[in-house]
Amino acid sequence: MNPGPVRPDGAAEVAYLAQAANRGPYIAWRDGELRVHALSPRAPATIGRVQGTVTFPGHGQISREHAEVTVREYDDPRAVCVFLLDMGSKHGTEHRTVLLRDGVAREPGPWQPAPRFPARPVQLDAGAHDVRLAGEQYVLIGGVPLDEGRTTDRDAPPEPTVRQRQVLVELCRPFFEAAPGTFPAIPTNAEIAVRLQPPIGAERVSDLISELYRRYELQGTREQNRRQLVEFARRHLLDPGDYA
Repeated sequence: MNPGPVRPDGAAEVAYLAQAANRGPYIAWRDGELRVHALSPRAPATIGRVQGTVTFPGHGQISREHAEVTVREYDDPRAVCVFLLDMGSKHGTEHRTVLLRDGVAREPGPWQPAPRFPARPVQLDAGAHDVRLAGEQYVLIGGVPLDEGRTTDRDAPPEPTVRQRQVLVELCRPFFEAAPGTFPAIPTNAEIAVRLQPPIGAERVSDLISELYRRYELQGTREQNRRQLVEFARRHLLDPGDYA
């Protein structure tokens, strides 16, 4: 029997989720007990069958890398925005808004399919959201703040996926850690591959970097694109906090 949507069981869990929402956006799921992961730009959530922040081992309909939840912060006006993206899973990801009062769900909205990579992720409205994976497993995204400026309308570059961002961090690491006045070399795909956790092959790093070229419309030679990607990421996507 498949479990239903994630809901608090008892007063202690109601208080637990209320405290999580007061701190900011979070993702909650069950693996025998209620789990909560606080979301932030540097603490996204990946969801999959065998690896990720949230895992559902033994559920064959859920893809190895099924979906991800990311957060982006903006200034002028200040906003914290939460995004959901299906990572190209075979059996899909759906989401709906839900009103939680004292742990009881009221007025659930209709289920909607999440965009599939390489499409842009969907920005979630303020409040709480049920997410259904492959029609058989659920997570709850709560504490989503109101974005009065509708940040998706702003002229900002699209966020990289979680895995793409990990590659960008390692691609640009020498430039953030170098002494002033030095000119470090750009890491090779093989060097990036062994630094990632879990490690991946150099071929997969090459695929991810090619995806980034297309995502940010870099159309020069391979060497030009690599240098332009480093400069673009340093200006618009990364900051020293990524290396703290």
